[in-house]
Amino acid sequence: MMKELLDARGLPELMRMADGSPVTARNWPQRRQEIFGILEDQLFGRLPQKPFTQSCELVMEERKYYHGGKSILRVYKLTVEVEGKPFSWRFWYSIPKANLPVPLFLLPCFTRLLPVDSLPTEEIIDGGYGICCFDYQEVSSDDNDFTNGLAALFYPYGVRRAHDGGKIALWAWAASRILDQLLQMPEIDSQKILIVGHSRLGKTALWAGATDPRFGGVISVHSGCGGAAIARGNTGEKVADITKNFGFWFAPAYAAYAGKEETMPFDQHFLLALAAPRRLYVESAAGDLWADPLGEYLDCLAVSPLYETLGLRGAEVAEPQDNMLLHGGDVGYSRRPGTHFFTRLDWQRIMVFFR
Repeated sequence: MMKELLDARGLPELMRMADGSPVTARNWPQRRQEIFGILEDQLFGRLPQKPFTQSCELVMEERKYYHGGKSILRVYKLTVEVEGKPFSWRFWYSIPKANLPVPLFLLPCFTRLLPVDSLPTEEIIDGGYGICCFDYQEVSSDDNDFTNGLAALFYPYGVRRAHDGGKIALWAWAASRILDQLLQMPEIDSQKILIVGHSRLGKTALWAGATDPRFGGVISVHSGCGGAAIARGNTGEKVADITKNFGFWFAPAYAAYAGKEETMPFDQHFLLALAAPRRLYVESAAGDLWADPLGEYLDCLAVSPLYETLGLRGAEVAEPQDNMLLHGGDVGYSRRPGTHFFTRLDWQRIMVFFR
């Protein structure tokens, strides 16, 4: 049944090179470049290539009281300078004091509050992980204004061309600059810095993982249209919806496929493929119909032949249910009852998968 459902979506061929030859483990890096170029051109856009410098300053540290003294909280200010213009934003991380170095989740998030107020950080710490966050709107506002924050450094006149990067590309670039700093910190396991995001920031996490192979794993939570959900046959949000309401997230060229998904030279299995050969995890919610949970699961199945070609394990095949936990492959998938929210259960399942 799952094969029939996937075949009915009519997806572009992932496992063929542009010249028609089959994808192998040997030529996958070349095919990856082909796929990346398509998505950069047609979906998320490319940022102007401008030299930059960066610096990082520790602005606060708490070692005695946080989580009863079992973890460390640090807040940093990161500054990048492009063409003589500086811009700064903050990020924080919390790590356990024991069993260093630790794997760490890097999460672009929706709040400026410290982690104790907004995330299950103690559970993450108890799970043996660290957590690092930054407020995505502190990087650049979530709207069509490209004259503020980081956007102003790349688009000094606030104007973009058809294939220029949107806000998701900017938020993903900011995540990579934080990664630059995290990789210098000996208390963090440099091979296990995992990029994770929810909703629009799940799309951001997928693109950050695509653009920066230094991330050790890629995690999408309810990222839906433009993220982990197949566009062809999507039963929730469609390209016409997302480009009308949130076109500034993407390259302007993406809007040309509104109502014409079948003409796209890609679909979202191309995006998931850019995580390979790293472990990939997609989380859905049964009641999050706008994000098309079936389309997200089918996308995991669509990318599985690539993982298998690379000598890895694709996603497990199972009949769709409201509560699914498929951890048997290097492409993991889970679905829980409920709606669009990054819950503690989501975190627990993710931590188990990457343990």
